[in-house]
Amino acid sequence: MRAGILTVSDRSSRGEREDLGGPELNRWLSERGVETARYAVIPDEAEAIAALLTEWADGGALDLILTTGGTGVSPRDVTPDATLQVADRLVPGFGERMRAESLRKTPMAILSRAVAAVRKETLIINLPGSPKGAVENLAAVWEAVAHAVAKIQGDTADCAPALRSEAMSAKVVAVCISRNKGERKTPVDAVELRADHGIVGDAHAGEWHRQVSLLGQESIEKMQRLGLAVDAGDFAENITTRGIDLPGLPVGTRLSLGGATVEITQIGKECHAPCAIYHQAGDCVMPKEGIFAQVLEGGIIKPGDRIEILQR
Repeated sequence: MRAGILTVSDRSSRGEREDLGGPELNRWLSERGVETARYAVIPDEAEAIAALLTEWADGGALDLILTTGGTGVSPRDVTPDATLQVADRLVPGFGERMRAESLRKTPMAILSRAVAAVRKETLIINLPGSPKGAVENLAAVWEAVAHAVAKIQGDTADCAPALRSEAMSAKVVAVCISRNKGERKTPVDAVELRADHGIVGDAHAGEWHRQVSLLGQESIEKMQRLGLAVDAGDFAENITTRGIDLPGLPVGTRLSLGGATVEITQIGKECHAPCAIYHQAGDCVMPKEGIFAQVLEGGIIKPGDRIEILQR
């Protein structure tokens, strides 16, 4: 997939403030194998925004355009208006999902006017100007982006098989626990998940939203290629997985893990730098690629168990 990132900001376009949102989105996309083929910073001018969206979409080189900034209700917030101006069709579900997810964090999310639209064979999604907010909003809808692009470009395949295929290939690689927070976890043969609690005997269990943590083996291998001697549990994750794009799953997704069911409550986290894990491992992928969940149904989980994405 090839993407364009358009930062809409008066101050950044004048060089008065560094653009942080565009580069952060580029990093996030790159980690998921998406090439950023176009990048620009322009002022909050509807005609300029519409012109560049038209140029990029009609050029045929981009599958996805992400705008960041100008989605609120201030007089200069005109990105949604410019997007509507060039849209062939709207995709309301993207904006609805992003607002619903953002409302979990702030009541001000109700002020967002972000839209998603189709022009020619390109999907355009408006994101907030905050780097953190932009990534969180994109993560909330990411599961549907590739499928939407394929449909826009004429794919006639059924929707359901892709979901089942991903689920069939995903599995648990390791299960880990620790006695204390902020330290590496130790792989064990099996763990017991208890509803509304977490993993029995693990330091992170309790009545809160991050009862269980998950990280992909693919993320760990990325660090191994950088020369770090790390393995399952070294980033304090409880469950190490393979074959599933964890940070691409939206909050609210339910997963079947062996004999248990969990619901995703958070994507990534703010790391307390420099924490014990950072000192021991030399880097940390958990803040960017780890996810957290609450336990809905208890059960035993062990390496080799299949992971299934449950329909909501």
